[in-house]
Amino acid sequence: MLKIAIIGSGLASISAAKVLIDRGIRPTIIDCGDSLDVDRKKMVEKLSLLEPKSWNKKDLSLISANPTIHNKGEIPQKLAFGSDYFYGRVDRYQQVEFDECIPPFSYAKGGFSVGWGAAVLPPDENDLTSWPIGNKDLGHYYEMVLKGIPYSASNDALSSIFPLYSKSMSALELTAGNKEILKDLTNSVNTGKQKDVVAGQSRLLVQSSKSSADNGCKYCGQCLSGCVYGYIYKASNELDRLISLDKVDYISNSLVHSLSEEGNMVKIFLKNTENKLEEELFFDKVLLGAGAVNSTRIVLKSKKIYNKDVRLLSTVTFIAPVFRFKKIKIDWPKVNTQPGIFLEYKNGMQSNQWVHTQLSTPNELILDKLRVDFNKKGIIQWAKKKLVEHLVVAHGNIHSDDAGGYILSLRKAKEGDILHSKREKKISANIAVNKSVLRLFNILRKIGCIVLLPLVKNSIKSGSFHVGGTMPMMNNPINDTDTDILGTPKGWRNIHVIDSSVFPSLPGTTIGLLAMANAARIASKIEINQ
Repeated sequence: MLKIAIIGSGLASISAAKVLIDRGIRPTIIDCGDSLDVDRKKMVEKLSLLEPKSWNKKDLSLISANPTIHNKGEIPQKLAFGSDYFYGRVDRYQQVEFDECIPPFSYAKGGFSVGWGAAVLPPDENDLTSWPIGNKDLGHYYEMVLKGIPYSASNDALSSIFPLYSKSMSALELTAGNKEILKDLTNSVNTGKQKDVVAGQSRLLVQSSKSSADNGCKYCGQCLSGCVYGYIYKASNELDRLISLDKVDYISNSLVHSLSEEGNMVKIFLKNTENKLEEELFFDKVLLGAGAVNSTRIVLKSKKIYNKDVRLLSTVTFIAPVFRFKKIKIDWPKVNTQPGIFLEYKNGMQSNQWVHTQLSTPNELILDKLRVDFNKKGIIQWAKKKLVEHLVVAHGNIHSDDAGGYILSLRKAKEGDILHSKREKKISANIAVNKSVLRLFNILRKIGCIVLLPLVKNSIKSGSFHVGGTMPMMNNPINDTDTDILGTPKGWRNIHVIDSSVFPSLPGTTIGLLAMANAARIASKIEINQ
């Protein structure tokens, strides 16, 4: 049997692994595999055996506390069960130097899916204009990856531009406030006949209780801290399932630092993260899905490309508090606190790309930020509760064409190579954010909602977690870091990059589904005949 290794265990890697399994291949997944600390893991297991009403407040606080929401002037950091372990640190296994903010990378089992929001929306063809492939090439693979995994979605106005790519979905129950806002938005858009604005229920890789007689979202009000029941789709859980079915080999505690094609084989150079010993493994093919930053580092080192700038694309994010004049019914804590509404619109930039905005009524992080306690009385708590009854949060994401990225370069040093990152300054990013927020203001004011402009925050300085594009796919690769449409870097034959590194641009819509579909496409098309 052909030996194929997959480096990394994030969404793209697990998507590719499932395709290879269906093609009769038993892939080997090589991964650092960092995981949640023992105490929190035990607490997650304990609470997963109980109904939410039986949870102890002290136990819950261990896996739900998020001190970053109280950082002034910064967008809060999303944690997984109260831990930031899935965010790569500059001195964890390899050295990284940076100026203003560190580019996002992960060594975790499951990658960033460990802490993602599970929001999925395919890009519009208009957002893929720089790609050598389009939705006509990816459509089948959207359907493929959505088959067999939980999918909360509704066939609404969004579908006219952003297809569902599935007939097997079961929508979560929206909060009363989200239902009212979505109804008002839909009526406003239809009345105004706005072709560049569309709204609908959010699409999430979450198991709804409607889709199963026994299992599904319990509406416990703790979704943004992590689901102890495992109803939010994560690559790590899918990997555990494949391991339990004996479908893959999994090598953890292994940091891959370079690759080499030798004849018809690929040599993998790795270091054991526990005993620090160097190892070499041989495979017929390698699929590289370590995440945009780590995959780029591996290719640069493998090709001995030092002191050469490589641009890492990034989207730009903004968070805007919104005041709704009409009172919102607060159902918390018996709610799903993930975003309830997707609002897509264009901001008037020359690039003409879609801005992706998620709207939600107050979640557990917002309530904590405002220090609202529904069990306490007093004039201050009364005032805060009244504010919450009129509060909506908008989380926007803007296409990489209108955002600043990072400039990466690999440099030699005495104690090993150092990846240097410099935040890219791009004037259009500020313009795009301002235009996007202003357009949002004009859309929402028509339904009695006012964006609180002085309180809007953006990620221009702090950075976004949607990155890629260092090794863009193209029909005819030119540079050593360019790849063909199967993610093969120029000059190589049996190594395929399958993560967002190969995206020629990053849509404002969530990139998780796009990464999964493109990885599935590559894994389906690579030659596996011996």
